[in-house]
Amino acid sequence: MCDASVVEDTGTNSEQWSLGNIPVEIFLHICSYLDARFITNSMSLVCKRFHEILSDSAIWRSRISKRWGSKYPPIPVNADDFNWRLACVNIEDQYELWNRKDIKIKSVLRKDIHYAAVDAIHLMNSGLLCVSGSRDRSIMLWDLSNVLNGGTEVPYQVSTDAHKGWIWQLASCGETVYSCSWDTTIKAWNLTHDLQLLSVFKCQTPALSLACTSNLVAAGTYNRNVVIFDTRVGGSQVSLYTAHHGAVLALSMSGDFIISASEDQTLAVWDQRAGKVFKKLNLYENKDEDKAFPMCLSFSNDLLYVGDSKSQLHLLNPAQGKFDIVESYQVGHTEKLTCVKHSMGSILTSSTDRTVRISTPTKNPETIAIIRSQAGEVARFDYTNNVLAVGGTDNALEFWLPCST
Repeated sequence: MCDASVVEDTGTNSEQWSLGNIPVEIFLHICSYLDARFITNSMSLVCKRFHEILSDSAIWRSRISKRWGSKYPPIPVNADDFNWRLACVNIEDQYELWNRKDIKIKSVLRKDIHYAAVDAIHLMNSGLLCVSGSRDRSIMLWDLSNVLNGGTEVPYQVSTDAHKGWIWQLASCGETVYSCSWDTTIKAWNLTHDLQLLSVFKCQTPALSLACTSNLVAAGTYNRNVVIFDTRVGGSQVSLYTAHHGAVLALSMSGDFIISASEDQTLAVWDQRAGKVFKKLNLYENKDEDKAFPMCLSFSNDLLYVGDSKSQLHLLNPAQGKFDIVESYQVGHTEKLTCVKHSMGSILTSSTDRTVRISTPTKNPETIAIIRSQAGEVARFDYTNNVLAVGGTDNALEFWLPCST
């Protein structure tokens, strides 16, 4: 109970501490020994007073500051609008999970299913389903729920000859998954029961990158174009733009913007509403001497991360459409970055150096954990709901799954 209690003690009245009157400073000191998720999901529900105390965003902001300093979030935010409690829960969850990965996470390696490099991998259904695409032209569905529930096997279904060329990337919206390929097509598949082909979108040249929203799917192509299709009007393209002088290696869509990255060393921001390139920028001051080029993107939570061929990670601030470069740094990889994905709680990066690194989502990322891939050079990964799926050049996939409790 949260009511203060008064007891008789040797003939005098003395007030005892209870949940209703414990000093705030002592309560918060006790909370400092507990993890943020437990405090949010349990302590805040004990009584109305605890709920009121823990609803103060200043408490969560202070907790983050004591642990991570002024480096989080990595770009300035409006403190009144930022969800400090959610951020604190996320960053502490990710740090605890990966800092203790030897006891909290198990890995499952699957070889000799695909018989060529696995360049495309995508998680769906909160991490319970994985879709993989390979240079062997097949797509496979992997049911991870068995392992997440304590089993050892990862059942799978195979769709051979899904494309006539290497499958390069996957993306999904709802129950529809899209695959792009060197055979110059994007294909839409329904996953309600198994892999069923819904439609084909023709790009004319090899499709190297892919992004989608509820009604649009876009592909970055080998011949410098970004081709956009409206899934409601069939397989004909509804828009096409050329903002680069080289192959488009990565795409991301958010709101009205499409971000494209090219081997010509540039990024382009396409404004869908205006139908034009909103901004184009080069990450490298000396284009002639520095041959680095962007290879992968992560665009969400008002942040844009770009990984490049010289193992650098670049942070850009999309605020007000400026897309200013905030920082460029090394996160520990020794070869080109192949994939990056960030959230409130972590930054994950992969490389051809055969590692996936988990770092803090601070302005200067600090390494939490390093995963050494058993699948070869890491071509791509996906991460959602604490499930990590890695595709590699040794014809293999590796799944990192939270241990069942």
